[in-house]
Amino acid sequence: MTQSLHDIADRVYPEGQHTRKPPTYLDTYQKILAPYCDREVSLLELGVHSGHSLLLWREFLPHARITGLDMRVAPENISGLDNVTYICGRQEDFDVLDRATADNGPFDLIVDDASHIGRLTKASFQHLFSHLKPGGLYIFEDIAASVRFIDWPDYAPMTRPPDEGDRFPSYETGMIGVLKQLVDDAALGKNDIASLTFYASMAVLTKAD
Repeated sequence: MTQSLHDIADRVYPEGQHTRKPPTYLDTYQKILAPYCDREVSLLELGVHSGHSLLLWREFLPHARITGLDMRVAPENISGLDNVTYICGRQEDFDVLDRATADNGPFDLIVDDASHIGRLTKASFQHLFSHLKPGGLYIFEDIAASVRFIDWPDYAPMTRPPDEGDRFPSYETGMIGVLKQLVDDAALGKNDIASLTFYASMAVLTKAD
C-alpha cells in the first residue's frame, strides 16, 4: 500500500518548519509519484533549503537515488544517508548541474523548488532536460511567485490588455511566462514534450517516450 505523503511530512518536518511543502503540493505529488514508489528511480531536486524534502522523497520512494542541490551548505539532517547526494551550488551554474548529472543522471524525476525566478528556472530546464529520461517528469513548484510577491526579483502585477480579435494577450512574466513558452512547444508537439499539466501553483511536464 502506498504511504501517505501527508503522514511522512508530519514525521520528517519539524513543527512550524516553513519549508514544508503545502498540502495541495503533497496531494499532487501523491498522485503523480505513486507509480514510482516501487521502482528504482533517480530524482534531482533543485532547492532543498533545510533538507527535509529529501527525507520526504527518501521515505516515499525507498528505492530511489536522490540528489539535492542548493546554494547553502549541506544540512546536517541528510549527513551519512547512503542514497542521498548533496551538491552545493546555484541552479543556473551549468558546471554545478553537470556535477549533478554525472553523479546520478539521467533522471526519472526533476523537481525545481529553487529560485522561482523565470530566467533562472529556464536556464536550469534548458540544461537539464536532455538529462531527463524519456517518460520522465520535470516538476515546477511555486510557479506564480512573480505575481504573488511584490518584492520578488521578477515581480509584475497580473494585468493584461483586452482581447483583440484573434489575439488573446496574457501574463508573460516570471515562471508563468516560461511555462507559456513551453505550452507553445507542447501544443505543436515540439521539443520532446508529451504533456504539460497545471495544478495549483505547480506544473508537471512529461517528456515524450
